[in-house]
Amino acid sequence: MCDSNKSKSSNIKISIRFFLVLLVISLVFFCIFCRLLHLSVLSRSRYMPYVDRLRSSVKIKQSRRGQILDRNGVVLATTDCIIDIGIDPYVADYEHDFSKIQQLAALLKMSNDSLKKYFKKYKYLKNQKVTEIRWKKIKTIEDDSLFERIMALKIKGIYGNKKYKRSYPTDGLASQLIGFINNNGIASCGIEKLMDKYLKGQDGLIKSEKDGKHQELRQFRKLNINVKNGCDIELSLDLIIQDMVEKELGNIVNKFHPQWATIILSDAVTGEIMALGNHPTYNNNRYNKATIDSLRNRSVTDIYEPGSVFKIVASSIALERGLVTPETLFDCSKDYVNSSGMNIKLPKDPGNFNELSLIDVLRKSSNRGMAQIGIMLGKNGLYKAAKAFGFGKITDYGFDGEVSGILHPPNKWDSLTITRLPMGHALGATPMQMHQAMGVIASGGFLLKPLLVKKVVDSLGNDLLEFHPEVKNRVLSDKTTAIMADILRNPNNKDSTINGLGLSYKTGTSQKIVNGKYSSKHHVSSCSGFFPSDAPQILITVVVDDAIMESGIAWGYMVALPSLKSLIDKISRYIDIQ
Repeated sequence: MCDSNKSKSSNIKISIRFFLVLLVISLVFFCIFCRLLHLSVLSRSRYMPYVDRLRSSVKIKQSRRGQILDRNGVVLATTDCIIDIGIDPYVADYEHDFSKIQQLAALLKMSNDSLKKYFKKYKYLKNQKVTEIRWKKIKTIEDDSLFERIMALKIKGIYGNKKYKRSYPTDGLASQLIGFINNNGIASCGIEKLMDKYLKGQDGLIKSEKDGKHQELRQFRKLNINVKNGCDIELSLDLIIQDMVEKELGNIVNKFHPQWATIILSDAVTGEIMALGNHPTYNNNRYNKATIDSLRNRSVTDIYEPGSVFKIVASSIALERGLVTPETLFDCSKDYVNSSGMNIKLPKDPGNFNELSLIDVLRKSSNRGMAQIGIMLGKNGLYKAAKAFGFGKITDYGFDGEVSGILHPPNKWDSLTITRLPMGHALGATPMQMHQAMGVIASGGFLLKPLLVKKVVDSLGNDLLEFHPEVKNRVLSDKTTAIMADILRNPNNKDSTINGLGLSYKTGTSQKIVNGKYSSKHHVSSCSGFFPSDAPQILITVVVDDAIMESGIAWGYMVALPSLKSLIDKISRYIDIQ
């Protein structure tokens, strides 16, 4: 009887225990259920974005920026692949992967002992928390194939971070034309900015989901955009000619110490820019050390009074309209000329001249002769002539910062403008505008748009876009340009022949305005011309601001002309002009 009671008591205790355990388990599952209900249903909208962020996997594969090439395929700007090989020491196992690590050391050209140091685990204290160092860079490599061989070893904890770095092999040649990419990867100026949409390409993108080990769940891949590398840009520049131009600029700087200088060289027939150099300049690879002044492309950002080089404008239009012939005489001895019942004061001449033909007005650079031609043309005629030659508007060859210069309409002229404008005063021009104007005579009468970008080539080597020479308008006839080319050659001048071929050119010396007045000590010296005279191939313009001359005035024929002739002599031999 006693044993029976004990047995019943024991069974009751077991039953109670069982129900207590069952109750606890049920409560646990009930709590879990409630929690799941709270997370999945009641608070779903609140937590789903967080869950999506944890599960989503977005991988961006950077595209490779296209190259910039000269007309002969020489690389002016390229993209180098930079890969940082590193290690997570808390994942890597030196002993387990010893044989593979030996191979890694050989690939990285390191000793086993020096590589082993990177496997040591480090911790540091940050904000009262002990933090593990999970990434240590071992070495930087620049070889894609080497990186693939390293990754093929599949060493646990060894990773590679790939990035691209823009570099400029020419180390500063044509820097203002090429431009640069800044530290944020933004194209900042030059061709880099102008053609950025073609150069940058399109990054690849994989949008998917990942598991708890951060591995992609390929079955949940939502988006896969392949990388599209950037296009290459082919320029009209010739690197060898560019080098000649920049060396000549260096000679100008060493000899005359100007504030700034620019040289433009182009194909006389097509308008293709073969070289363009500026002083001051900078190195694209070290753009962060460049001054603001050195970043400016002076050929289109700076304006000056072109002076006597501009005399080709009024004289050409007067010839074209039949108002004058090369033999038409002008009395350059008088101080005033009567026009429409008014006495108009003429400007001073560089010498004491009497009667001069149009030929001698240009060759002797008579201001008074040009003023009389301006009066013949009249205000509207002279203004239209300047506009026809491209003054008062941008040349539009693509760069930010290009200015249109200064050319006031006739209703804003004072009484002296009609006599000052023909001699290259009372207006402001950029060196590129003056270069383009001389190109009208060199090209046979056409105003050509300067051409720098020739071609866009996609990553497969196919021509995507081609840019061809563009004629803005016809300004002069063949007859007029032939006459002007002969006048500007001046066969009696020893400076007008190079290697037995004629050189047509015009020099200019304009006074700078200092403190609101024309200065007798500060000048802009210039020269623009083409070669050979009878069948022009190359067109050159040299502009030098504030050259220092011990002998006094920095005349264009003393400062700019020697550089123009030196360049033509070298380039004519390089491209074999005969």
